[in-house]
Amino acid sequence: MVGLMNAFRWTWEWAVAAHDEGPEVADTIARLALHVGPHNLMRNEDVWSRDPQEAILASAYPLASWFASSWWRLHWEPLPPDGVSPTVEWRMAHELAAAGHGFVWPQVLFAADGQRMRIWAVASRPDARQSLRYLTGLERPTYVSLGDFGHGIEAFITATLERLDARGRRESDLRLLWDLVCEDRADSESAAYRRLEAEFGFEPDEAPELFMDEALRLWQIMGPSLSEVAAVYGKGTGGPTEIETLIQAAGLRGSPSDPRPPGATPASGRGSARPWEEAVEAARSVRAAIGNTEGRLEEDLLYDLLGIAACDVASWSPPAQRTKAVLAKPLSHGHYRFVPRRGHPTSRRFDLARLYSDYLLPEATRGAWLASSDLGTARQQYQKAFAAEFLCPIQALSAFLENDHSDVAIEEAAGHFGVSPLAVKALLANNAILAREMSDDYPRLHRHYPV
Repeated sequence: MVGLMNAFRWTWEWAVAAHDEGPEVADTIARLALHVGPHNLMRNEDVWSRDPQEAILASAYPLASWFASSWWRLHWEPLPPDGVSPTVEWRMAHELAAAGHGFVWPQVLFAADGQRMRIWAVASRPDARQSLRYLTGLERPTYVSLGDFGHGIEAFITATLERLDARGRRESDLRLLWDLVCEDRADSESAAYRRLEAEFGFEPDEAPELFMDEALRLWQIMGPSLSEVAAVYGKGTGGPTEIETLIQAAGLRGSPSDPRPPGATPASGRGSARPWEEAVEAARSVRAAIGNTEGRLEEDLLYDLLGIAACDVASWSPPAQRTKAVLAKPLSHGHYRFVPRRGHPTSRRFDLARLYSDYLLPEATRGAWLASSDLGTARQQYQKAFAAEFLCPIQALSAFLENDHSDVAIEEAAGHFGVSPLAVKALLANNAILAREMSDDYPRLHRHYPV
């Protein structure tokens, strides 16, 4: 048995079986299993014998080919924005079943968040009319590092190519495809180009040349913050042109500050905590520094932290057409031009709190620009968790509600803290006070699976 001992690993044992899909498929028949932490996502039972099995008998070739062709999008294309269902094209690049070739693959989905790979899995229904029923499902996504994920894929593809070599099939479409991927990975400029294509939702060399010229120009201007908005302005939209319009929009000039004493800033991006855990810690530390750990955060105090004049906010109007993201453009001497996307006071308040959390991240992490969107990247998870805890501390919220979680009580709490009822419910769910709806754990994806 061959495999890598880490959080994401394939195991395979080569076998011989008749198959009429082509010599590469037939020569790479194996007993395959995919292990994610303690979970074997290919544990199954035969519908006839009902015997549990730890591996499936299938060809590694179509699976390796799918991973090679999807390499860049798997690593850099995030989940679609909140409220947007994944397209068929997106699913073909992120769902294992797209490997096809007539094999029954498990319902497993991969989506990176910029730091880690999130993996969902759904067990087969008891009445599934297939030759195999997969027994392992994950109630919530499992996280593995992008490094572990990439190493696991690379080991599997390499083993498949070595198997073909041993069978006298040195030349194959998989070999050509993987060589191209490796060439791009070895060249920093090519790798950056491929990443940008994937973030905007394109296959390699699919994006129009003018589109990519504009995207590369924006990358030179915005740096890593472009990654936080690219997918919401991706394929099928105005793309870089819309982002440019947002950059030029009228905004609120401000000079944000961090009230925490030097050296008291919690480490961010240290890897030992999840983004939302770091965010809650940061929100509480700022609250402690301003001497308000549980009370309502008044508008003037939020504006003071951002260095924005309250009179400017009163006279500001959002863009006529609602934007898909929120940006703060760096100006000179520590100033920014903030462009919230919404004019409603509660929504604008949340937007500004998110941008403030982005400002508190080290510039080495976020780049010079501040950027918020509805994507599920680690940076956006951080922002949402910070803004929720900063505006509506969970301990204060719990005390206010006094175990009354009715819609009326939640509405009253939302009004008291100046957030939306949806934010209150999310806070309660994130802290295991309210039951989390399954749709929160399979955002816009769960309904695609027959569970």
